[in-house]
Amino acid sequence: MAYDIKFRVWDKTAKEFSQKGFTLTLDGKLLRLGQPVPKDDNFVLHAFTGLKDKYDKELYEEDIIEHTIAKGGNLTQEIGVIRYNNDHAAFYLENGLPLLQLFSIRKIGNPYENPILFDLYLKNKT
Repeated sequence: MAYDIKFRVWDKTAKEFSQKGFTLTLDGKLLRLGQPVPKDDNFVLHAFTGLKDKYDKELYEEDIIEHTIAKGGNLTQEIGVIRYNNDHAAFYLENGLPLLQLFSIRKIGNPYENPILFDLYLKNKT
């Protein structure tokens, strides 16, 4: 099974995502068209989880998803933000559930392209 190492880059100035023209050096420095990015703090990187939702949309860090979970014999819908957990070297939801243990995942969006989602999910993080 091959894993695509991909990431998307949020440009804070242009207020848009891009995947084209960016690369990372082995020591984690961001390059654009092979040149060092002058203001590294103007960009936010999100790693691809390697997974897609039930509608074939790619899932990245900080995407907000809805998923189904079994609780007490009942199935319920919950919402969470995807984060990378360094201790486990895996993607988890903010509430501690491993992404690989979820099912019926639907991507709601991300807080960068949708300010309402930013207000709901990330406002207290910044």
